[in-house]
Amino acid sequence: MPPLSRTRLAVAGASLLLAVPAQAGEWVGWLVGEPCAVSLQVADCPLRHVDQPVLLLESGEKLAFVWGEGKAINATAIDKSYAKKVRLSGEIKDGVLAPVKLDVLETSGEKKFFKGCL
Repeated sequence: MPPLSRTRLAVAGASLLLAVPAQAGEWVGWLVGEPCAVSLQVADCPLRHVDQPVLLLESGEKLAFVWGEGKAINATAIDKSYAKKVRLSGEIKDGVLAPVKLDVLETSGEKKFFKGCL
C-alpha cells in the first residue's frame, strides 16, 4: 500500500473515533439522589435529595438524566419512583441520558387484608 493511502486511512479512522453518535437503549437501576449514589445507598436515601435524581446502575455507576417540566420525566414521576428499581429508555448524548420512557420495576409493599378465623 502506498504511504499516501495509509495516511488517508489513518485520518479517516481518527475522524470516525471523534464522531461518537448518541447511544440509544435501556438502562436498569435505582432512582436515587446523587449523594446516595456516591455511597451506593438505595433503601435509606433521604427525600431531601429527590431534587438531584440519578440512575444508580447495578455496576455502581451513576447515570445523570434530563428531567423536569416539559420533559418526558417530570417531578411527579420522580416522586413515584424514588428509591425504586426502574428502567429508563432513551439516548445518551454527551454523557447525559435523555429518557423518553420510565418504567417502575419495583412496587411498594401492598397491604392485604387477612380475614383470619372469622
